Amino acid sequence: MKFSVVIFADTEAIAAGAARPVYGIPLLERHLRVFSSLGARRVSVVGPPPGRGSQVGIDGFDERWFEDLHAVDCVRSDESPARWLPEADETALVLDARYLFDPRVMRAMIDGGSNRKAVDPAVRESCRLLAADAGLLAELTASWSGSESLWQALDAAPESVCSVYDLRDTEPYIVDLRRSLPPWWLVVDSERKVRRAEGLLIDAAQKGTLDFPAEYIHPPLENLLTKWISASAVTPNQVTTLSVVLAFVTTGLLAAGQLATGYLFAGLIIAFAVGVLDGVDGKLARVTVRCTRFGDRYEHILDVVWELTWYWALGWMLSGGGAVVGPFVLSTVITLFYLLDKAATGMFKSRQGIELFDYEPVDRFFRRIGARRNTNVLLLLAGTSAGMLEEAFTFVAIWTVITAAFHWTRAIWLFSKHMPADGANRSV
Repeated sequence: MKFSVVIFADTEAIAAGAARPVYGIPLLERHLRVFSSLGARRVSVVGPPPGRGSQVGIDGFDERWFEDLHAVDCVRSDESPARWLPEADETALVLDARYLFDPRVMRAMIDGGSNRKAVDPAVRESCRLLAADAGLLAELTASWSGSESLWQALDAAPESVCSVYDLRDTEPYIVDLRRSLPPWWLVVDSERKVRRAEGLLIDAAQKGTLDFPAEYIHPPLENLLTKWISASAVTPNQVTTLSVVLAFVTTGLLAAGQLATGYLFAGLIIAFAVGVLDGVDGKLARVTVRCTRFGDRYEHILDVVWELTWYWALGWMLSGGGAVVGPFVLSTVITLFYLLDKAATGMFKSRQGIELFDYEPVDRFFRRIGARRNTNVLLLLAGTSAGMLEEAFTFVAIWTVITAAFHWTRAIWLFSKHMPADGANRSV
C-alpha cells in the first residue's frame, strides 16, 4: 500500500524525547529506519518553529539505513499543514515522535487502510497513532495550533469518522522468532523510559524455542554485548564476520588438538564464544533496525559450512592425522544426518510456514535437547574435561542420527494428518 508518514516533534518536550538515544540511536532516526523498512514513500518531520528552542532535523543521522525513503522533509509547525498532507491516493501514518511502537502494530495500521486510530484498552492514555487519508487529516488540522490540537480533535472524533484498531488484535505469534509476543508501545519521555524501551526491544529481539545453551546460558552475555556494541559504529554484518573468522580459527585449533590438549580446549572455548556471537549479530540487527537480506543469507549459509568443518577437524585430530578410519566415519555420519535434519526442518517450514521444532510442545522440548551446535560444544567440552573426547564425539554422532530421525518422523506424521497450510492447528 502506498503510504507516507507524519512525525510530530513540534514542542520542546517532544523534540527532547525524539533526540533520546535508544540502543545508541536517536528515537527519531529509529522511526526513519523503521518506516524505510516498511516501505514509506515520504516522511515529514514536523518540528518547532523558530524561537521555540532546538530544531529537529536529520543532520548527523546514518542515512544508509533509511536511504530507501524517497524524501524526508523537515518542516515547521507554524507552516501550513497542507505541506505534509498525504496525496489523494495514499494513507498517512501519523504519530508523536516520543512514542515507540512495535513494528507489527504500525504494519497492521498501514495494511488496515485509512481513518483508524490505535487504541490500547489496558490504559486510558491515547496511543497517538493514526492512519488517515487526506480528507480526515485536513479536517483534524482545520484549527491547527500544533500536534496537541490534532490529538484532541482525534479523541473527540466519533467512531463513524475514525474507526478504532485495538492493539490486542495484533497477531502475537512471530514466525521468524518462533514465539508469541504481545504487541507493545511506550512513551519515551524520560531516561527511565529509555531503559524500559531498551528492555522491550531486547526482549522482542530474543528468539524462542532454542537449544538449552542458547535459551538459558547465552542470553545474558548476548544482551550485554548487544548493549555495548550498539553504542559503537560496529554493524551486525561485522559481528557476523568476526564470528566466521573465529569459527575457522576454531577449526584450526581443533585439528591441532593432536599436538597439545591446550589447542583443543582453546578451540572449544572459542567455539562457545562463537555461539554467543551468533546470537549477538541478529539481536544487534533487530534492536538497531539494521536487518538486511544479505546479512541473513551471509550468516545462515556460512553457519552450515564452518560448523561442519569442526566435526571434520575433530575427526582428523582423533584419527591421529588420518592414521585410523573410525573418527572419519563419525565425521561422515554427523555431516550426513546434520544435512538430513536441515532438509526435514526446512521442508516443513517451507510447506507449513512455521518451524517444525515450534509446532507442538514435544517439538519444543526436543529442540532444547536435540543435537545442535551449542549443545554439541558443551558435550565435547565436558568430554574433553573428563578425558573422554572420543566417547563424547561418538555420542554427538549418535545423537545427531536420533535428532534427524525424530524430525523426519515428526514431519512425515504431521504431513500425513493433512494440516492446513497456515498451521492453524498449531498448539501454542
